[in-house]
Amino acid sequence: MNSKTFYFLLVFLTFAFLFFNLRSAVAQTMSNESYIIKMQGFNTISGVTAGKDYNLRSTVGGLSPISSEGVNFKVKTGFENLASTLPFSVSLSSKLVDFGILSPTNPVIRTVDLGINSLAAYGYSVLVFENEPLTTISPNNKAFVPNTTCDLGACGTENAAEWINALTYGFGYRCDNVTGIDCESLFASPNLYKHFPDIASNDDLQSIMAGIGSNNRETRISYKVNISGTQPQGIYSNIITYIAVPNF
Repeated sequence: MNSKTFYFLLVFLTFAFLFFNLRSAVAQTMSNESYIIKMQGFNTISGVTAGKDYNLRSTVGGLSPISSEGVNFKVKTGFENLASTLPFSVSLSSKLVDFGILSPTNPVIRTVDLGINSLAAYGYSVLVFENEPLTTISPNNKAFVPNTTCDLGACGTENAAEWINALTYGFGYRCDNVTGIDCESLFASPNLYKHFPDIASNDDLQSIMAGIGSNNRETRISYKVNISGTQPQGIYSNIITYIAVPNF
């Protein structure tokens, strides 16, 4: 095999947003000679669940927050409803990553910056997956670059591991914080990598970054590919999809 093997990776960004409609709630008041507690919503779920070794009483309710105060107490109940005045948005510095001409045992790394703007009040997550491993475009003589399992075979879609050996082949990624600390903590050391979940193999989507707060966030995604001397020549590609989900 000569070194004139050309690879490129297409990267697309997908957005997912969730919306909920909340109905109005009826208030209730509880009191006796010593206290008064006002609540803005009745319990929506309550009851007793029992088994051989347990007896569980549960209630769920309180749609909006309210504070009740007295001489010797303060009680806050309900769930906060924090509205954002700015739209939640996501940006990717490039939708096409070109690895150029590759040669065996010479790893190539390319990066893109992923930005999250106007964070949702309850935070967000970014999920990621690939449509398939890096695969030749030509329908004849199909070949692919395997997803890396890192130096000791210890990394996958969920676990990160060290990848520094030039004789370890495959395709993988890592996440580094630029602004904020939203990358998965599994990438804490510089040479730790994972490989993308393969949707064609029914892999579960994985979170690549998540956070909560009011400031914008930016991370740098590094794509790494390394081929062996027996890798067939050709133009290879795949599609990486990012799904940005604001939390509610």
